[in-house]
Amino acid sequence: MAIVRTIFLLGAALAAFGAQAQSINAGQCIVAGRINADDKWAPRFEGVQLLAPRGRVIGSGGKQALADVQRVRLTKPALLSKCDGDGELARADDQPSIPKEPVPAVGPGVVEVESVAFPKLRTGGELVELKLRLPLERVVMVTR
Repeated sequence: MAIVRTIFLLGAALAAFGAQAQSINAGQCIVAGRINADDKWAPRFEGVQLLAPRGRVIGSGGKQALADVQRVRLTKPALLSKCDGDGELARADDQPSIPKEPVPAVGPGVVEVESVAFPKLRTGGELVELKLRLPLERVVMVTR
């Protein structure tokens, strides 16, 4: 009986870990700000600092400057989201209302950036979306 219970508990733990890992794979991106119609990175989100090679801070510029991003330094948790790439974003009023509950975020610190994308906004401009190489231990839960 103890063996069956141990196998059941191990299976449940592996299923929970697999679900958590799958949800993290579905949400490996953060938004760092917006590129306006004049190709300027504005506004930049507070708590997000983009880093180029050798740790140089990228403080301004448009898409060309943001192409050099290799890492991001976060001073506070940043919500993880599904990567939209260069596709058009879904409208908020087309989405069901979600009650406030803990959601995955990446905690403060420096994280490697895999790629930068610019999903188009319906009202003009584009978001600055960073796909992260995110180790599982960096994921925290925050209430939005």
